[in-house]
Amino acid sequence: MANDEAPIRKDGEAKERAITRRDFEAVIRRAAELSASEAEGDEESLSEAEVIRIATELGLPARHVRQALFELPEIGTANVGREDYFGEPVLTGTRVVPGRADEQLRRIEDYLTTREYLQTVRRRVDRAFFMPADDAISNLARGLLRPSRRYFLARAHRVVVSVRPLEEDRAHVQIAVDLSQQRKHAVRTAWTSGIVVGTVVGGAASLAVALADLPTAVAVTAHITAFAAGFAGTLTVALAASRAAFRRALTGARFELDGLLDRAEHGQSLEPPPAPWRKRIQQKLLGHS
Repeated sequence: MANDEAPIRKDGEAKERAITRRDFEAVIRRAAELSASEAEGDEESLSEAEVIRIATELGLPARHVRQALFELPEIGTANVGREDYFGEPVLTGTRVVPGRADEQLRRIEDYLTTREYLQTVRRRVDRAFFMPADDAISNLARGLLRPSRRYFLARAHRVVVSVRPLEEDRAHVQIAVDLSQQRKHAVRTAWTSGIVVGTVVGGAASLAVALADLPTAVAVTAHITAFAAGFAGTLTVALAASRAAFRRALTGARFELDGLLDRAEHGQSLEPPPAPWRKRIQQKLLGHS
């Protein structure tokens, strides 16, 4: 029979149980879940300094806690039941980049305003909030230089950039891109086209049943079944097509966001590499083969 009691030392006292690092993390995670389950709606908030102090007392390195705090999402969206089908509209990317935080924030802000045609709507010491610039020149430049099928940052509903110091000459960058307006457009397009075209297809199916000259006993049921099948099938196809289009946009936006962060991480120019024909012309002008 297994002995579940704590081991006993020779002096009669219980031997203290050893906790591995993995067990420690599991204990802390479970304790947080138990604490949250006992909360009665009044959420207490802690300052970042208090969180770091508590975590360091538990044995976690302060730099890791600070980075985890920096990676909390900057943009939240209301749960409207479309995330699972269409996809979460907020993309977030993080990197640790070389340089001072204030310089990196200014560098990224300059790029977003001059190359992606966004405007700064709010600015704090360590973060900046952007929306598409709506003046005529920015709209024209966005349409010519940032085609909607290839560039997504320029048309994001919101972009939030947070840059905070981690260590000397290193900073943590987080960029959050909100494509919720594009998702709303995809949902609206799917339902509108699905209902309109579905009504036509369902009507055509119902008409085909009428032309079949079925017995009266089954004609009504056949009409309803044919219309419902045509309508539902068309609506399903429309929703699937819009979902696929929006998810392609999410994939494109993810590539664009990761590319920007990669260039920042490696200290490169934030402007994407030139198109092949532009690169070839530059090589010719500079005398390179």
